[in-house]
Amino acid sequence: MSIVVITGPHAESDMPDPGSSAMCRLWERAQAAGVDLAWRRCDTFAQLSGCLEAPGDDAELLLLDVDAEQLPSALVDPVRDALSALRVPYIEVHDRSAATDASSLAPGHPSLVSVVVPGNAIAGYDMALSIGLRFLKDATRLAA
Repeated sequence: MSIVVITGPHAESDMPDPGSSAMCRLWERAQAAGVDLAWRRCDTFAQLSGCLEAPGDDAELLLLDVDAEQLPSALVDPVRDALSALRVPYIEVHDRSAATDASSLAPGHPSLVSVVVPGNAIAGYDMALSIGLRFLKDATRLAA
């Protein structure tokens, strides 16, 4: 079982470092819950489309950090198609209150929830991970 974090293009100053101690603590929390936490950093929106199309065979949930408003118009269709075809639920994470949810591109496949913590990406990831772990735990219990 795994949660895959997919981050879209961000300014370097806005991008949390996957190797930071705060991000390592998130990984440790996931591991303690019996869930792998994988990180897919996309430097371009074309990469983002590819990551959404193939997030990983064992992915059961995505945490998606992308501002749909920044998506170039030429790539709206591929990202919309990839979101619409997702076979797993996703949670959106934003560190700006003005960010636009990617789920607005694919209304037929909305996110479970959108977590917005202005100015604090790590707190947003922490909250989204808590929600995601709870969701997976409840889904597993209901399936049993």
